[in-house]
Amino acid sequence: MLANRNTMGNTPGSRQRGVTLIELMVALLIGSILLIGAISVFSDSRRMFRTSEIIARLQENARFALDTIEPDIRAAAYWGLANGYTLIEGTATAADAVPAGMDVTGDCEPNFSLDLNAAVNGGNDAFPYPDCAVYGNGTVANTDVLVVRHAGRNVAPLTAGRLQIQSDREKIRVLVDGVLPAGFEVASSETRNLAVNTYYLSQDSVLGVGVPSLRRKGLGAGPALVDDEIIPHVQNFQVQLGADTTGDGAANMYVNPGNEPAGAVIVAVRVWLLFQADDIDSSYVDSRAYNFAGQALGPFNDNRHRLLVSKTIQLRNTRF
Repeated sequence: MLANRNTMGNTPGSRQRGVTLIELMVALLIGSILLIGAISVFSDSRRMFRTSEIIARLQENARFALDTIEPDIRAAAYWGLANGYTLIEGTATAADAVPAGMDVTGDCEPNFSLDLNAAVNGGNDAFPYPDCAVYGNGTVANTDVLVVRHAGRNVAPLTAGRLQIQSDREKIRVLVDGVLPAGFEVASSETRNLAVNTYYLSQDSVLGVGVPSLRRKGLGAGPALVDDEIIPHVQNFQVQLGADTTGDGAANMYVNPGNEPAGAVIVAVRVWLLFQADDIDSSYVDSRAYNFAGQALGPFNDNRHRLLVSKTIQLRNTRF
């Protein structure tokens, strides 16, 4: 019986065989290849997602900036129920004495906010108003300034200490005392706040020093100019004015601010904005050269994505 049990215990079918070293190495190799592939796919997907997110944020910033600037530019020289600079009473230029009570705190020059004949103007490659304080450590070098003047888009109540436009079908009046001017009737006229907006690029932002930002000096209560930030990470801002020198209502040339031909009517504004990403993308190098509006920028050869946008905006009211 013992011999029989030994014979049965040594039969080939009852033996257990393990994995050989070669089989184990092959399995580890296949597993490593699969793991490396999975990590590579994950890394590429994460990098693509991050890049897409950065580009989407740039596009969103560009849309926001244009949506802010465009309606303001289109409204240039809009004065309410009547149109035409010659109909406005109470305007003044830098050469005139400041009208009583209409001195604006922080105004960029005497009667800056009252020079309504210049519905659109500005500065080329510099901030041309030394009396006007800008945000932070100054403006970005070689960037433009755009000034837009018009009546506000909404009817407003008469308010003392606020520059306003009163208009009916025949005349327009600038006021600041909150009193309905003589010759105007409540039923046949309307009051709107005077809008004077100056767009420029500051070297700094509310996010920190060295973060360039698009800013706007707007006319507010007081009356006073109030400086607000529109959006950070705008690296360059350029403007050209479409001048009509033939009287047909269409721009036949585009010029830099300050170079408008004598007697020309500004009927369009062309703007360029160069945005830089707020985040670094180590997998990307910006080797592109940016040439626009007489500017030659780049290549920056850094790890920031950039987006250049431009738009030509037709003015609705300067033809009148």
